[in-house]
Amino acid sequence: MDLSLEYGILPFIIIIGYLIMIKTIYFLAPDKKWIKFPDKCKINTNCTRVADINNRGYGLKPIQLNDTIKNIQEKIIQIIKNRPRMKIINEEKGFIHASDVTSFFRFYDDLAIRIFESENKVNIWLQSQSRLGLYDFNVNEKRVQEIHAKISALA
Repeated sequence: MDLSLEYGILPFIIIIGYLIMIKTIYFLAPDKKWIKFPDKCKINTNCTRVADINNRGYGLKPIQLNDTIKNIQEKIIQIIKNRPRMKIINEEKGFIHASDVTSFFRFYDDLAIRIFESENKVNIWLQSQSRLGLYDFNVNEKRVQEIHAKISALA
């Protein structure tokens, strides 16, 4: 048995398998434009929400800032643009929908941000959820914690 042939072809097979997996994930979870903030998390184990009703988001509350919706939204857009694998899919006044891609497996997750005025303050709600699967290994929790901290620092 020629081991050089076996070991030479194994990395090639792994790379091809990885590329097929990435294309399959993209095919199963294409970008769909959201036009409003979701009413709730559809699956509690792959979604983190800090809003009127929280899902996970441990220790977080909706953000309240003293500024205008327009200024806050522009600053949040810059935060999103500075994240390496995140892109904005839809942006309207008071609403941002972005997607983020996990680094190795290339799973797609959606981030929704609602920005609105209430009680003379600008309020910010966040929701991050996986497009595929029933569990996210707390990737969305970590994302919301990081973005919440960056937006809270705008005060």
